[in-house]
Amino acid sequence: MGRGLKQTAVSEVLERLGEPFAAGFMRDPDATMVERFADALNTWARVLPLRPYDGGLLYPSGPKYWNPEGMAVGWYYVTATPLDRGVFERKLAAANPAEREALEELERVWSAHVFPGGYTHSIPHYERVLREGLNGFDERVRKGLQTASSERDSRAGFFRAMNTTLETARILHNRIVDEIERFVAGDDEQRGNRDALLAALRVVPFRPAERFFDALVATNFTFYFDGCDDLGRFDQYLRPYFERSLAEGELSHDRAVELVRAQWENVNAATAWNAAIGGTKPDGTDLSSELTIVCIEAARGMRRPNLALRLGPSTPDSVWEAALDTIVSGCGLPALYWDPNYYRAMDASGIPLPVEERHEYAFGGCTELMVHGRSNVGSLDDDINVPGVLERSLHGRLSTAADFPEFYEGFRNDLAATIASIVERVNLWQQQKAEWQPQPIRSLLIDDCVDRGVEYSAGGARYNWSVINVMGLANAIDSLAALRTLVFEERRFTGREIVDVLARDFDGAEELRRELQNAPRYGNGDPEVDSLAHDLSQFIFTKFLKYRTWRRGADGEGGPFVPSCLMFVTYVPFGRAVGATPDGRRAKEPIADSAGPYQGRDRSGPTAMMRSVTQLDQQHAPGTLVVNLRLARHHFATPEQRANTKALLRTYFDMGGLQIQVNVVDQEVLRDAVAHPEKYGDLIVRVGGYSEYWSNLEPALRESVLLRTEH
Repeated sequence: MGRGLKQTAVSEVLERLGEPFAAGFMRDPDATMVERFADALNTWARVLPLRPYDGGLLYPSGPKYWNPEGMAVGWYYVTATPLDRGVFERKLAAANPAEREALEELERVWSAHVFPGGYTHSIPHYERVLREGLNGFDERVRKGLQTASSERDSRAGFFRAMNTTLETARILHNRIVDEIERFVAGDDEQRGNRDALLAALRVVPFRPAERFFDALVATNFTFYFDGCDDLGRFDQYLRPYFERSLAEGELSHDRAVELVRAQWENVNAATAWNAAIGGTKPDGTDLSSELTIVCIEAARGMRRPNLALRLGPSTPDSVWEAALDTIVSGCGLPALYWDPNYYRAMDASGIPLPVEERHEYAFGGCTELMVHGRSNVGSLDDDINVPGVLERSLHGRLSTAADFPEFYEGFRNDLAATIASIVERVNLWQQQKAEWQPQPIRSLLIDDCVDRGVEYSAGGARYNWSVINVMGLANAIDSLAALRTLVFEERRFTGREIVDVLARDFDGAEELRRELQNAPRYGNGDPEVDSLAHDLSQFIFTKFLKYRTWRRGADGEGGPFVPSCLMFVTYVPFGRAVGATPDGRRAKEPIADSAGPYQGRDRSGPTAMMRSVTQLDQQHAPGTLVVNLRLARHHFATPEQRANTKALLRTYFDMGGLQIQVNVVDQEVLRDAVAHPEKYGDLIVRVGGYSEYWSNLEPALRESVLLRTEH
């Protein structure tokens, strides 16, 4: 450190400077990394700004609490943040000598810290929190500390970190209770809400929940403590409490809708993600209930959560009807998933779930496959931009290829090399995360980290795999179909001509571009194009599945690299990285918005579109292949039309589809919203993998939604 401050003094100075996370992290440089992160969060929790309680049904509420605004170093969502240079320089400029020395020491240490790439969502084990209470977690941590071999042993350090993390939960809990107690109610409703919250928080989350409201309060606390990510199989773990409260007359259906909507509003305010509801077991047993319907009704008109409704042949009509009612409200919720096809895809893809736990699957983020409370799934760990790889292949191979099979084989070789480099990069990131980016809260809340004494990023979770985003499939399929037809079969153009025209972004070649645009298109039920779609997707998906992750679970085995195609809003920025392509797309324009056809190119009706999409190798992509379907409102107008709509969706699943999400927004409304976005701040549309406010979409995204075919 040079002259001056001792490490403890550095920590004290940083805390005075409004750097509590850094202060905790710097306090003991000899501690294990997970201990240092746990100390950082613990120190921050004592001063973390809490949103004032306003007399509402649930608290905490509003945006994420772990938000390092105004801090040079902090924790956001699931990871420590790199040094915020602007904040750091402002504090340094105003610092006295001791403060300057502390800040410079922080800069020295943090500049050596590694911040790996990749992303992750996850689902805490809410059910276990409700069943055991955090006191049950405390008991397991104490046993782990007793069995740890030595004071500086890494397992002992892990359990000390878990003990600190439990203390952090107590600190936040006490501060939340204090905030509610300070609130002065303005009317009987606010007074009732305040008193109910205080009564619940005297029990949960440290002791087991007994009633529905207690269980919901504990769920909400855990959601904010974890960093506001996913709620997992919400209706399943709350169902026993819901049914008990319903049977005892202390809860009604309408009151449950009101309470669940308050939870959904928190998810929306925190810009959080997924909740999975309904479903069937592998043997076909229905898992839905009245609470499933409550969850669907509570989502009407909402943007978040990204409500994932799992369906199967035994799903009752009442659940379907509730889903159609909410879909036609225009919010794009719920998205629909077919359990039998997911179970088959898990088997085909080597997802290591035993039969007794297979029904515990849920989704993180947009819709990435994971296991409720038991998994660490990189999601999305990385992306493969298929049109970007094709662009490189075009310039390196098309002019010299003797026929289409030769060019296509070369393209597949380029894809294979890209996939290998992605796997190598992700595995390096996973290794770095284990060393540099531990997650104390998730290590506490996700099985089997505490029971094994292994940190979450190091492989402590029961199940570990990686979800990879496969982008722009439709562009690549359409491009290959056009090349096969116009260059190699009809010989209308040479490979060199195509390459030259693409290099100048079709400048002076509009006629050639129109020829490319008139070539056969994916999404219209064309057997030859669909066969190409199957072959290309199968090659990419199965190539990824051959690899294993660096992160390993208790069995010592890495998980598979699981393909997905879920572009949320990223299909616009990823398109900017790709030049003109042989499907007639100009340079920097958006690529396809997910696994379906490129926006507006499906012109043969919804059944043809679905037939094409199910020709993708869906059974090897349980990460999920997101498919957007726009339906006109009249499809929901009468019982007969609703029955036809349900039959259409069932047909898609019968053909092998995993997931589909439905937008119901009138074309005239969208046209006016593009022209006058200021008038549509509350308009919600389904984008790639979730719903979003129209006002939050950049102009290119708005145009792409307008281009989608309305059936």
